[in-house]
Parts: sequence; structure tokens; C-alpha cells
Amino acid sequence: MTPFKWATAVIAALSIAFIVILAVQNQQQNTPNFDLVGELSPDVEGESARGEAIDLDQILQQNRSKVPAQQTWVAVNFFASWCSGCIVEHGDLLQFHEEGVVNDDGVVCPTQLLGVAFNDEEADVKDFFDRLGGDWPVVVGSETNQIALDFSVLTAPETFLIAPSGLIVLKVIGPVTYQRLSESISC
Repeated sequence: MTPFKWATAVIAALSIAFIVILAVQNQQQNTPNFDLVGELSPDVEGESARGEAIDLDQILQQNRSKVPAQQTWVAVNFFASWCSGCIVEHGDLLQFHEEGVVNDDGVVCPTQLLGVAFNDEEADVKDFFDRLGGDWPVVVGSETNQIALDFSVLTAPETFLIAPSGLIVLKVIGPVTYQRLSESISC
């Protein structure tokens, strides 16, 4: 191989490498953050199946006026009545809702569970809770589609644990367990 052909081959290889690096870097900058852990939580706002107003931002604002041990940790659970994984996790969510979380010192950490119905009808959501129990607030209606987009939810179930500061500290795709939620909470 002549020096000219050798230099041409090296320049071509470096050019291709440079183009690939630019393409990958640009792709990474334009990719949405599907994980969200470490990011501020999007708001969850809407009306529950029981007609209650739900506003995650209001809960987080109330935390600011409380001492840290009294601040509320919030689990946002995206579920659907047609989802088999949602049935699997429901007992653990009931436990989280009813018992809260107790730290190593025996102190109950304030927790709240918010549900977001994912591609589901209000009547089916009510039937789901009538059959399986639970009375935590669940957002239903057209706003749930935007909430799911804000959280980058692809399917149910998905659960996000939000620290009192508003930061997402845990994302679970698939059925969540009480243990997974409780071990991620510190108060």
C-alpha cells in the first residue's frame, strides 16, 4: 500500500469515527429521560374516582412547612383494571397504604399512595377497588394520558417513589412490592 493510499484510509476511518460520535452524541441529547430517578417529579393533578381533587404539588408544598420526620413520601402507581401485574402488586400497595413504613427506630414515616388509572375506564377502576379493596385516591379521566406522558410511562404497572423534597428516588417497572418501597424510604 502506498503512503497516499494509507493516509487516505486513515483519514476516511477518522472521518467515519467522527461522524458516528456526533450522531450518537446528538441522539443522546434528544432522548427523553425514561428513568426520571434523581429528577423532580412531574405534577399529578386531577380528580379521583371518588370525586376528590388530587394535587401532588400541594402535598410537596405542605412538606416544606414540616420537620423532616413529618414530611410525606409519596408513591405514584400507574395501574389498570385489565393489568395482571396490577393484581399481583395490589396486596403490597394495600399494606403500604394501610401500614405506612416504620423505620429502624420504630417511627412511622408518613406516606401517601396516589394511583393513576392507565388507559382505563372509571367504572372499571371502581370495580377493581370494590373487588380487591383499597381506598387511596386514584386519578381517572382524560388527564391521566398527560400524566403518563409526563412520567414516561409505557405500560402498567409502573410505580414512582417521590421523596418529600419532590425528587423521584425509585422507579419500578412491573409489580412493586411493599419491601421495595419501604427499603427506599428514610425518615
